[in-house]
Amino acid sequence: MFEAFSRSWEITKLSFDVIKKDRELLLFPLLAAIFSLIFSLAMLFPTVIALILKGIGPEAYGILEYVVIFLTYLGLAVIATFFNVCVVYTTKRRFEGGNATFGESIRFGLSKIHLILAWGLVSATVGLILRVIDSMAERAGKVGYILLKITAFILGMAWSIVTIFVVPGMVYHNLGPFEAIKRSAETLKKTWGENLFRYFGLGLAQLVFVVLGLIGAFILFFALGGLGAAGMIAAIAIAILYFLAVGLIFSAANTIFSTALYAYADTGKLPEGYSEEIVKNAFRRRSGLVTGVV
Repeated sequence: MFEAFSRSWEITKLSFDVIKKDRELLLFPLLAAIFSLIFSLAMLFPTVIALILKGIGPEAYGILEYVVIFLTYLGLAVIATFFNVCVVYTTKRRFEGGNATFGESIRFGLSKIHLILAWGLVSATVGLILRVIDSMAERAGKVGYILLKITAFILGMAWSIVTIFVVPGMVYHNLGPFEAIKRSAETLKKTWGENLFRYFGLGLAQLVFVVLGLIGAFILFFALGGLGAAGMIAAIAIAILYFLAVGLIFSAANTIFSTALYAYADTGKLPEGYSEEIVKNAFRRRSGLVTGVV
């Protein structure tokens, strides 16, 4: 247990070191969250129209409902992917010994907008299919409901896992969506053990920060509660800012470590700042698949 926590903290520190050198990395997930919120609010208008049509006729409502869902998934996928491309590009430049500016990373993301849109279409289509399965489950019997819900969950989880390296594939090799999925699956085969550990390792480190934040928030509420409404508002604001910072930092840290794994799997070269032990452990269990790397 101690060894697992120690290694998880080591992974977290390595990713934090990259963030310290390129603090603009935190801006990208923040901007992604802001633009996603704005886009979601903008999509309320067609959603209201769909609800109005529900009273006119089920066919018109059904078609527009799925159109709205697809467009929502598409917009959110494009926004998230664009800023993830910026994070991966900034990280790639740092691993290569460079130092990408915020503007340079944004320009790079814009240069890949055709790939990002193509990936958004694929991602939105898969999301819509999962939504259809979910809707079918709501209309099915008890057994059908359980089976369809399990099916949707498994498919959604498998999709999330298989596509984990899609964005690095776009950044490193200018790959389209289907080529990127294929490359992502190949890389996943090489790094499946460490990706699983990364998921739980960084998750464990994030949980520690969340628990500390909850304890700190409780202390703040107790300490500032005596100041009345102003004290409570201040405590809530501080707590929100803290948890927002934790979310942004670990969002970037996850992408940074995924990029490190992809870079090592792709080139066999150790990313700058990462220890040989940490990265090579990514390939230990499937070493036979990593010719020339391990």
